[in-house]
Amino acid sequence: MKKHCHRYKRSEMGCLFVLYDLIFISRVFALSAGVANHLPAPQENRIIKKFSPHPYFDFDVPRNITTRVGQTAFINCRVEQMGDKSVSWIRKRDLHILSAGTAVYTSDERFQVIRSDKAENWTLQIKFAQQRDSGIYECQVNTEPKMSMAFRLNVVEAKAIILGPTDLYVKMGSVVTLTCIISQGPHDLGTIYWYRGSNLVQPIELHPNDPSLAYPHRISVELKWTEALTSRLKILDAKLADSGNYTCLPTSAEGTSVMVHVINGEHPAAMQRGCATTANKDQHRCVQLLTVTMLMVVMLTLVWHRTDLNTTVRPRAMSFQCPPPTVPGTLGGCKVIANRPAGTLSSTLCA
Repeated sequence: MKKHCHRYKRSEMGCLFVLYDLIFISRVFALSAGVANHLPAPQENRIIKKFSPHPYFDFDVPRNITTRVGQTAFINCRVEQMGDKSVSWIRKRDLHILSAGTAVYTSDERFQVIRSDKAENWTLQIKFAQQRDSGIYECQVNTEPKMSMAFRLNVVEAKAIILGPTDLYVKMGSVVTLTCIISQGPHDLGTIYWYRGSNLVQPIELHPNDPSLAYPHRISVELKWTEALTSRLKILDAKLADSGNYTCLPTSAEGTSVMVHVINGEHPAAMQRGCATTANKDQHRCVQLLTVTMLMVVMLTLVWHRTDLNTTVRPRAMSFQCPPPTVPGTLGGCKVIANRPAGTLSSTLCA
């Protein structure tokens, strides 16, 4: 009987432990479920925000804006659930309050605030943007505490370059190709014009009997957009009259120039610079001139060395006449004669 009671007590204790474990596990699951219910998913967060009585920013708008010099920049700030609140624009560089609501507080007339029909859109407009306008602009809502969102404005100056040297020498009758590229700035880069001097370069049709009938124009301009805006000026059968200063002038960037020299094909040496790159005849003359110059230098050097060897340092010959006698009727004094070898003196006494 005692054995059965002992077994019963042990089984009862085991059941209590199992029951305790089940209660503990159930509590853990209950707490986990409660925490999960209090942390909605990201999509549920958006749903909750839409019904929130407090203002909040729309982070889907562009916050890094790039425009080019001279164009109009737009910085759009979107605030939901505005209520009776208002939006201010602040320039972080100098903490200047540019606007409060739609009122502008700057003497710079280029700045303006545009508010669309929907109250959540507040757009800061900057006309004729300059590089000094680049920087951080802050959209601020007058809540407590204040809400703000920063935007970066980049005002870039598109740069035009002409590939190749700034002085281009070509033979008469050859093909001249000038390539101008604008690689900076937004995609809307306008167009590019070519000038020769102050005259706009216009396409020139080829003569019907011209052997280059494969091309419709002797002078043509091709505009192409890939990662940059590229304009290619092509001149077929270059003539002497095609020489001049060619300028690539974009509508959205500063122009750049190149000087084209069309040279008569009978004198290709004019396309080169310096003695070492002239034609064969000029090279021969240059070699002769260098040879004569070297011979003259050698001869002058030999003459100088020979003169230097034959020259010795000797004391200067000295001769002077003794003063006249002080007693009348007597002969003069003595003479120092330098007719002996160097370094010796002889004197003759007068009687």
